[in-house]
Amino acid sequence: MKTVPFRRQEQGFVLISTLFALVLLMLAATAMLRSSDISAMLAGNLSFQRDLTNQAERGFAAARTLMVSGALAAETARESHLITSNYAAARLTTNASGIPRVLTSESTYTDAGFSVADISENGVTVRFVIDRQCLATGAFNEANCETFAGSSDASGSSWLRKPGAEKRPLYRVSVRVTGPRNTQAFFQSTFAL
Repeated sequence: MKTVPFRRQEQGFVLISTLFALVLLMLAATAMLRSSDISAMLAGNLSFQRDLTNQAERGFAAARTLMVSGALAAETARESHLITSNYAAARLTTNASGIPRVLTSESTYTDAGFSVADISENGVTVRFVIDRQCLATGAFNEANCETFAGSSDASGSSWLRKPGAEKRPLYRVSVRVTGPRNTQAFFQSTFAL
């Protein structure tokens, strides 16, 4: 008599556990791909932001040129508004973030008469304004302006001491950079002349 081996019932269990393991592997692979996509997107956004920061330097350089050797080099030129050089002799109104309103709106910019051509290259547009941190136009007055005083030296021998420097008005340069995807970034710096 010949015996017939009976089929084991565990064979179905092995198939189900294998399918379950494959589903888990597929979910893990999907999560890993999604994570790498997000990382690549974040890296792209960071590099895009860094590029806008670098482009803003062109606006600061143009403002510095105007103030040091351009139309605003003389102190008397800085006592009144010089809209054609994007300069206001009195503090500009700002939004809640401290950005001058003339930079946040195209219509406000053109209505105010600012006319310095934007710095444009490779789909990036740079626009700047300079405002003296004074309450009114006219000659510099410490009572109406935010000031900067140079350093003084109170230590050492009396004949080596450096007296306190004279106070000078503070100027603010605000730069708006518009990127190729219409992304905007704002930058500010203050200085004294």
